[in-house]
Amino acid sequence: MDIPTVRSHGPGVRWFLWVVAIVFALMLLGGVVSHYLRENIDITTPGWRILSALASLLYADGEGNLWAWASGLLLSGIALCLVAVGFAVRNEAKRGAPYFILAAIALELSADEIAQLHEQLARFDLGTGFTFAWLTIGVPLAIVAGLLMLWVARSIDRQLRRRLIVAGAIYLFGAVGFEAMGGIVVGGRLDDLSRGSLPYHLLVGIEEGLEVTGALLALSAALSALTIERTVAGIIMRARLAQTGDTAAKRSSVS
Repeated sequence: MDIPTVRSHGPGVRWFLWVVAIVFALMLLGGVVSHYLRENIDITTPGWRILSALASLLYADGEGNLWAWASGLLLSGIALCLVAVGFAVRNEAKRGAPYFILAAIALELSADEIAQLHEQLARFDLGTGFTFAWLTIGVPLAIVAGLLMLWVARSIDRQLRRRLIVAGAIYLFGAVGFEAMGGIVVGGRLDDLSRGSLPYHLLVGIEEGLEVTGALLALSAALSALTIERTVAGIIMRARLAQTGDTAAKRSSVS
């Protein structure tokens, strides 16, 4: 007799996504507030060291901290889910390549989040000076990447495609749009003094909030495309896509 099915789109996953969202919201708020206070109160103020440590750990505009790791892990989760969808679809004798390409893009974004790879684009600065240097090349690259993703996504499941497009648009609006606004506020400067203003911190909060929102929506969309069952024979993974009724949940792989 089979063990009861465990479905990836059940209440447990919804609770998981809500918990992750709340954790990210608390981290974002704690990081932005602690960093703003650290930059704008005297170093001799009681509790300054604690604020400094908290800001270093959580501030979303920082590097190599807990926020960067958590964001990278979230994007890696999207990549893993898309790979699973790709294998499930391929085992149904359909094209899995588009899902694998989208997974590779999510994995690259994960690496960028952790290692700040996009800042290397500052080497190609054209000397505009009105925002961050990396955006001079980063904005055109983001447009090209967005068009590539749309082209790749045209051959995947329609409902999943729509959800991923919305998620990607929200993510890019934060990662590029509000990043550019923040750069304009500080005139493209990278020093701590220029980044200590309240407007800049608010823009950082909105930027990172949009990125996390987009990533969570993409993760939810990818999870909703999978059904995972545990049976005496092993793990059965099915593609739960918007085709036709019962045929949308064909058995795709057993391990």
